[in-house]
Amino acid sequence: MSEGSFKSGIAWILDPKSQVSYHFIIDTNGDDVCLVMPENIAWHAGLRVESKEYTQYLGSNPNLTTIGISLAGFADQGPTALQIVKCAKLINYLANYYNITLDKNHIIPHHDILADKICPGPHIDITSILYLAGLPQA
Repeated sequence: MSEGSFKSGIAWILDPKSQVSYHFIIDTNGDDVCLVMPENIAWHAGLRVESKEYTQYLGSNPNLTTIGISLAGFADQGPTALQIVKCAKLINYLANYYNITLDKNHIIPHHDILADKICPGPHIDITSILYLAGLPQA
């Protein structure tokens, strides 16, 4: 979660002082925008990796090999249903386009890479998003 509105999330990424970026942000109404093309590096995952589960990122920079999707809003409130559906559709598209496996080893929440982060928060169920992302898309 961006810990702010869609508009403030975009403004934050466009401000060079933030030194942060992500590839996509999804608004509470399901609208989305691509801020950094997935072929380019975005600075969304952090440099200090403390993951216990995802040891493939230990000692490396996950920004170099990951695509960052942010959801506008606040982690303690959780995403809207429209955000979850759009996120699943976006993950489905990216997985097909970039040949990414739809599993928990490849679709990873921020806090599982950088242990001191809470995002995307306690109200995001990655298993459900993976299930929706794996459904045939209309």
